[in-house]
Amino acid sequence: MSIREKNQKLLILGFIFGFWFLTFSLSHAQDLFLKQFPKATGYVNDFAGVFSADQKTALEQKLQNIEKQSGNELAVVTVKSLESIPVDDFAVRVFEQWKIGKKEKDNGLLILVAPSEREARIEVGYGLEPVITDGRAGGIIRNSMIPEFKKNNYAGGIEKAITDIDAYMQGTVPEGASYGQPQEPISDLLGLIFFFLIFFGTYLISFLARSKSFWAGGVIGAGAGGVVGLIAQSAVLGGIAAGALGIFGLMFDFILSRAYIERKAKGLPTDFFSSRGGFWGGGFGGGGGFGGFGGGMSGGGGASGRW
Repeated sequence: MSIREKNQKLLILGFIFGFWFLTFSLSHAQDLFLKQFPKATGYVNDFAGVFSADQKTALEQKLQNIEKQSGNELAVVTVKSLESIPVDDFAVRVFEQWKIGKKEKDNGLLILVAPSEREARIEVGYGLEPVITDGRAGGIIRNSMIPEFKKNNYAGGIEKAITDIDAYMQGTVPEGASYGQPQEPISDLLGLIFFFLIFFGTYLISFLARSKSFWAGGVIGAGAGGVVGLIAQSAVLGGIAAGALGIFGLMFDFILSRAYIERKAKGLPTDFFSSRGGFWGGGFGGGGGFGGFGGGMSGGGGASGRW
């Protein structure tokens, strides 16, 4: 491959990355900035109001016992609406904010249910991925959760899912299960890159929204274009990329900063992850003595399902 062909491919990859990142950010910026996530009130967070008091207490006790016995942290959350956010993205962001699982062990797991959209997600921390594989998570949703959800028995479906998850964590296979065997962690470079971009993009959005000027996004975009030029070892290619990404960055920063200013002027929360009701349903105050989760992170694994 000639140097020219190599430079052309690098330029194309740079533009694809820049276009994807900015398109993703612009299309999700309004949702990410305006829709806030409340704090966890316990292991079970029924913002959709589908559990009775007794059902919630029973599930809460079951999850407390699991943490005491294994150290693994499991959380359940139901929401009134996903507000057009993909269930996978929604679950990752809840996981990121609540930090489910122990720090450095990342042994957390989130069960997310959106009854109105009829969607569910099991999001798995990196430390539990060898045990709760994607295949097993999908099987739990299909075989234990969805059949009960179709009967509006949300507590029953989640109780069965927790029982299956606990069995896998103890090294046994739930009765009737056939969704695969434990596997060694696999280094998926593309998955890691995507997860990093989502994580980095979240905080970049927060930073740009609070900047007092509109040009910060342009500077960052131009800098990214300059990096493309350095990689391609071409000043011309770097100049073109810097100009294009710089313009996109200015537009991006302008939209975010304007949204921030409007919210501040109206007296609305401007904390990127501040707590309020919103699409979660509201009406759920502090969770008594619940002190929060242990600082874990999602590994991006798990499965989703519809019914």
